[in-house]
Amino acid sequence: MDRAKNFLDMIGSLIPGYNGYAEREGRRNCDKILRESIFSELVVIEKTIYERINTALSEKNKELAKKLDEIRKKTNTLSSKVRYAPHGASPFFSDNQIKEDELLQIYQIDYELLKLIKDLKNDIKTINILEIENLLGLCLDTFSKRDSIIIQLK
Repeated sequence: MDRAKNFLDMIGSLIPGYNGYAEREGRRNCDKILRESIFSELVVIEKTIYERINTALSEKNKELAKKLDEIRKKTNTLSSKVRYAPHGASPFFSDNQIKEDELLQIYQIDYELLKLIKDLKNDIKTINILEIENLLGLCLDTFSKRDSIIIQLK
């Protein structure tokens, strides 16, 4: 059910350019929410890796703990990239900077990244080191692909 237009929406519909502003704000908000969601998933993954490191240390398996710590660092790097990547205020989201098909392409990559991260989060406790490294590598590559597209479009 669509909400009834409030007074400000009605005024905004009378102001030239307001609709474009509202759409830009919507895109900015979507991007921010998506980034926060991805970041939250990565925090959970990193905590799970810490748990696996502690288990490996308690079993005196220093080699496994070392490999897991390398994975944790890569996860933390991706987490920082996602968290601190520009969003919202970026001129990339302005009307004259992006076309609908380009936006759709970026949203598709965002979806792929979120799906990969959710898969990693769901399987992190049970899969082996090589599988974790492969999934994390795909996540990093996907995020890099997204950044490359944004840079090309600017």
